[in-house]
Amino acid sequence: MKKDGRVSAVSESMPSAARDQTMLRRANELTVLAVLRDGTSRVMREIADETGLSWRTANVVTESLEAHGWLASEADTNGKRLGRPARRYRFRADVGHVAGIDIAAHAISVFIADLAGTIVGRHQVSVSPGDAAADRLATAEATLRAALSTARLDGTGVWAAAVGSTGIIGPDGVVSKSAVLPGWTGVDPGARLAHLLRCPVSVTNDCNLAVLAERWHGHRADTMIYLLTGVRLGTGLVIGGQLHRGSAGAAGEIGEIREFGWHDAAERLAAAAPGPVSDLDRAAAQVFAAARDGDAGCLRAVEQFSTDVARGLTAMVLTIDPDLVVIGGGFAHAADLLLPRLRQRLAGTCPHTPRLEASELGDESVGLGAVRLALDTIDQRITALDSATPLTPAAISGTS
Repeated sequence: MKKDGRVSAVSESMPSAARDQTMLRRANELTVLAVLRDGTSRVMREIADETGLSWRTANVVTESLEAHGWLASEADTNGKRLGRPARRYRFRADVGHVAGIDIAAHAISVFIADLAGTIVGRHQVSVSPGDAAADRLATAEATLRAALSTARLDGTGVWAAAVGSTGIIGPDGVVSKSAVLPGWTGVDPGARLAHLLRCPVSVTNDCNLAVLAERWHGHRADTMIYLLTGVRLGTGLVIGGQLHRGSAGAAGEIGEIREFGWHDAAERLAAAAPGPVSDLDRAAAQVFAAARDGDAGCLRAVEQFSTDVARGLTAMVLTIDPDLVVIGGGFAHAADLLLPRLRQRLAGTCPHTPRLEASELGDESVGLGAVRLALDTIDQRITALDSATPLTPAAISGTS
């Protein structure tokens, strides 16, 4: 079946019985791969038991996957059977790799991972919020090259990549609006990096990737909101277990309603700091610290900031009725102050108050979410491959 739903010429020309057999074989291959992709090696009996396949079918499928390069095997030295020892099979996670790229205001980070999601290379470079778009893209490319070098790979070893960045980003990967990075509106970061990787590069909003990272390595729920708190506010949404970006990539951009006060909430919080305010992050940290010490003015500023955040968050909670809200971003360190205040405000309005948690992923959340999105892209290629086409790494790699 092609991606647009049409049956390929190869499949269409097959007799129905043969087509049924190829579809059954593909289903069995996917079942075996799903079991072995957790990284644990298994003997054939364990594979058969966990997949529900007969020993004979599991053996045929597993040996085929090994011949195609997806699996590796070795003699089972733990067994006590007489005669030739059984073989243990494991997924070859290093047969392909993905790249997760975070292009932020203060830093650019790149993670290289194998197909099991294990990070095998990384690199980070500090940048300035005022850097021109061309300079930021050049730095992103250099950072990607450095990360590939630490993983001992070139661009052809990466099968899929994802980029996270601030702003509203459409399905075509072009930034349609950015209020943070100068000259970033109209930029397509994926196009600049695709020639180096020679594979498709998807681009999405950083909050969307942060919520994917939470579901993968942090707090998770089928329907959840990731709330970015910091010098800017934003959200990423998962609904029914799926990332929800909307038709134009603008889902969750509740801050566009200026009456909610998200656009300048951090500035008003930071204004309570003693002395001049030049670095909003540092000033906000001073306000939070003083509020913990009982400073009345800073406590009022924290209360007002919580009220500002709660206005937009309440609208989101009432709209999608999530099980969970995770607070991340630069102000996550103040979760001890923000979480109880947000719970109180949500409880006063929402019929169902979701669980609120603080993210523990720190500044790696966007990069890890990009890795997860790239891995999901590969999974989609595997399941979408026409059953008449052999399931080989070359058929899935996506490299040109």
